[in-house]
Amino acid sequence: MSITERVGTGLLVAAVVALLLPFAACSTSDTPPYPVIEVTPVAQVASARAIIATASRQNFMSGDFVIYPVPLASPGVLDILVDWTFPNSWIYVYFGQTKCTYEELEKRTCPFLIASETQLPKPRVLYSEKLSPGQYYLVLHSLPWDARTKTGSDGMETIIFQLGLTVTAESGVRLPVRLGEPIVLPRPGR
Repeated sequence: MSITERVGTGLLVAAVVALLLPFAACSTSDTPPYPVIEVTPVAQVASARAIIATASRQNFMSGDFVIYPVPLASPGVLDILVDWTFPNSWIYVYFGQTKCTYEELEKRTCPFLIASETQLPKPRVLYSEKLSPGQYYLVLHSLPWDARTKTGSDGMETIIFQLGLTVTAESGVRLPVRLGEPIVLPRPGR
């Protein structure tokens, strides 16, 4: 047996002895030979997250805006997960309380609580501040190709999204949310 094998075997024996040593001191008396640690129960979870809605859309044309009405009955923090098929597509995501026209959306004058205007990351995950119950709108936009800026994309996409809501115990949760019918605002001239 080499020196390495003897050292390894010696370490193994020492580890086993160290693990078994506390049990050798066991006795039948009422006083345990080791310190007793009292565990205080942890308070109940103060918040919980639930998926409140999922939807998908096929044939999402470049240049279109699709608006999903989102009625929130419970206060909480909303998380939005959006994914799409092609990695070179530019999908913009907006969320707010105002239902805007195509012109307001195109000119970027619509007030939003959340605005994500970028190509990446894919999928996109966004979070709101704590929201009050009320009517909200999720707006998805497939940015059309712009040769001058080299941004956007042409063609059709398929998108899917999921909405999650984190609520506190005292918020009186009413889930899930029934999304309103999507409103498609097609690109003018098509």
